[in-house]
Amino acid sequence: MKLKIKNILWGIFAAILATVVIVWLAASPRPDHIVDTNGADNYSLQQITEQDVIELKLGSRGAVSKSELRLDLGSVAFSDGVRYSSDKFTGVYRLYTATLFGGSDIHVILSDFNISEGNFVFYIVFDGAVVGKLEPSGTGLSEFILENVQKTATLEYIIAGESAAFEFVSPVSWE
Repeated sequence: MKLKIKNILWGIFAAILATVVIVWLAASPRPDHIVDTNGADNYSLQQITEQDVIELKLGSRGAVSKSELRLDLGSVAFSDGVRYSSDKFTGVYRLYTATLFGGSDIHVILSDFNISEGNFVFYIVFDGAVVGKLEPSGTGLSEFILENVQKTATLEYIIAGESAAFEFVSPVSWE
């Protein structure tokens, strides 16, 4: 009899927990897609600000796909990078975070960077401030370099988009 009551109590607990999670997910901020009003050839953000990027307070709508481009040759594996893409993305999303030590360099290279719709920017945030941003270039590579950073702090790569369709590859070297 005690086992039956225990199972009933666990069932009630699970139902309450599931209800709380569903309500929390429904209440989480998810921005509506922002209409691109500045033209197909202008990728500048219209409503999302750098402060929104730094604070990561907007959330995001739309999925960001991530896939590793990898070639295995027996005992040696070569990674050509990680491809990020989305068919429709709005909001702010952190791709990467790490602690960078004083004396290090920040070197970001994106290849095959293409924005086919909407507005989109790739931000480099260091110690809570935007230190760089990348947009597609005509050369096939977009890069940012900041040498000999003097302090130890958090480094983040954050994307921001307004109804953006994009793709880029973050290259990786030999393993």
